[in-house]
Amino acid sequence: MKDIHLGKDSAIPNRHDPSVLSALSRLDSRKKSGLEEYSTILNGRDFWTSYEVSWLNERGIPQNKILNISYSSDSKFFVESKSLKLYLYSLNNEKFDCLERIQDLIKKDLEEALKTEVEVELTQNPRDIEGEWSSLDQLEIDHIDSHPNSLVIEPDDQEKIIENISCSLFRSLCPVTAQPDWATIYISYEGNGINHKTLLRYLLSYRNHQGFHEECVERIFIDITKRCRLDKLSVRANFLRRGGIEINPVRTTPGYPIHVSREIRQ
Repeated sequence: MKDIHLGKDSAIPNRHDPSVLSALSRLDSRKKSGLEEYSTILNGRDFWTSYEVSWLNERGIPQNKILNISYSSDSKFFVESKSLKLYLYSLNNEKFDCLERIQDLIKKDLEEALKTEVEVELTQNPRDIEGEWSSLDQLEIDHIDSHPNSLVIEPDDQEKIIENISCSLFRSLCPVTAQPDWATIYISYEGNGINHKTLLRYLLSYRNHQGFHEECVERIFIDITKRCRLDKLSVRANFLRRGGIEINPVRTTPGYPIHVSREIRQ
């Protein structure tokens, strides 16, 4: 943690500088949050999008694109968000003769920093906006639960269901700066029906929880898995952007589609 840029004054690099990238240990993060023993079932990917990527063409004219990157949740490291922002700023005054050159450079630098395969795409258009889901936002509840044991499944005599649920009231706090992070949570599952009010009370309990985006999604995935005895589960968080960067971690049961779209507020 001592080498990360979050919460510190950091100079913006004037030239290409991959050394500013900070790789955080995924294992250390899981140990700290008590999730280490569940690492083998935390299948998924971390999706990142930056809307502030710019460089110069061979004539020195600025070029802008949207950057999408992703890598597996099995990776030993994940990138620290402010360091990624500083790294992308370091490309602002560099010249590239084609899109492929800068795309390949970003891929190379990220893979060297994170020690894993990274998918990189520079594009003109943002991802498609997610369609309508069954929202928990308007449910009336009288308190917020802070323990996953409060999650309740519907009676066992009910038929198993397939359901897609969203909640755009989610907030957590950065573990370093304590600044708020806002997100819409998307939960898809097959199996016993989850009681919606208990799920909403559980999700809102993260309001003052300090954790990285990835850790919050993994904790939600594990808590629902342990309490609700589902056949299939996918948990995705579409966090609103900070510094031009949005983070969308996805965790699923093996074989479940790993999907990411843009939340309407993004």
